[in-house]
Amino acid sequence: MKHIRYPVTAAFDEHCCDDDTYKHIAKPLVLDAVMNGGVSTILMFGQTGAGKSFTMTGIETRMAHSIFQALDTSHDESQPVVTIQFVELCGSKEIRDLLVKKSGDVKLAEDKDGSVRILNAASCEVTSPEELLSRILMAKGRRATEATDKNGVSSRSHAVCQISVTNENISSKRGLLTLIDCAGSERRHDSMYHSSERQKESSEINASLYSLKECIRARANDITVVPFRSSSLTRILKESFVRDGARLCVIACVAPNATDTNHTMETLKTVASIVGVEDQIKESSACTVEPPTLTTATRTAVLAPKQWTHERLIKFLAHKKVSGVQLTEKHDGRALMKMSVMNIKTHLLPDRDEDKAKKIFDLLRKENDRVAAHNKVERDRIKRDKKLAAAHRG
Repeated sequence: MKHIRYPVTAAFDEHCCDDDTYKHIAKPLVLDAVMNGGVSTILMFGQTGAGKSFTMTGIETRMAHSIFQALDTSHDESQPVVTIQFVELCGSKEIRDLLVKKSGDVKLAEDKDGSVRILNAASCEVTSPEELLSRILMAKGRRATEATDKNGVSSRSHAVCQISVTNENISSKRGLLTLIDCAGSERRHDSMYHSSERQKESSEINASLYSLKECIRARANDITVVPFRSSSLTRILKESFVRDGARLCVIACVAPNATDTNHTMETLKTVASIVGVEDQIKESSACTVEPPTLTTATRTAVLAPKQWTHERLIKFLAHKKVSGVQLTEKHDGRALMKMSVMNIKTHLLPDRDEDKAKKIFDLLRKENDRVAAHNKVERDRIKRDKKLAAAHRG
């Protein structure tokens, strides 16, 4: 066993809510873009099914209200203009406009000031939080998804939402807030059974994330030439790499399941690498964990209905809220498991309620199947524990 520590600015457990993540992470970046004409980027990264889109939705909802609340309280004589563009990056080159039903030939082009503009994509002016959220919701509904082994509706593209705040009093800069919900990352093992098209998508997703990492590392190391032209994702984010004072936040979404441990480690390692702190990852020396001393059967098998006593049968029916059943001392679990629906109706139910008879019949068989499955798992567990103990002794 090894202990690995990853450097993070903040960690949010299952008890935290969307208000916590927004207040501590997103809100300062949103206000900087709105009030100071800054460039802020929030990037959501993690494995398929870890909750990226869910977390981003919470940020979007609070962001929309923060933007217009800040503008309303700024006491600025001019009226700032808020516009939104929402595109998805499919593969290495294809860009689709999500604010319109039929997307044209969307391209990226550099302005004279060095910023990258999204050409032929709708740019919609919004005047309220409700209108902004409506545009975002409509755009997300058009995003490409595919079923994978990890998620039935996995996002197979990077969703890029750019919100610009233009103010006449800040003529030299436009406030730019970029929200990126990255395509779900997957290990090779998770995608090995995908079609060739899905595998190509995964390869292009990983390539764009690698380009992102290289650009951020170049900026962190004060390298003059930032390789932002290597992917559409990094081209869109050019201002985040070259504008002075630009701010970037990467949120790593991880899954708590034991089966996802390796993927969680890879996600944290990638995020640490993206923000240039991979040298701060600390890994302890490996240590051997002694298996527990095994006794015979540490858990008793659960009794099947045919093994129930008369009293146990009564408790079961009471728990299932089945009343009006005339049971005598001779009626135990074995006796009822031998009865058909008609026998139960005739001999046990004075009101001859066939629906109730069928319910009793089905409940007993469902419980029988549940117990059989449980006991099989327990038998397999005991076999594995015995093999482990034998191997340890050897």
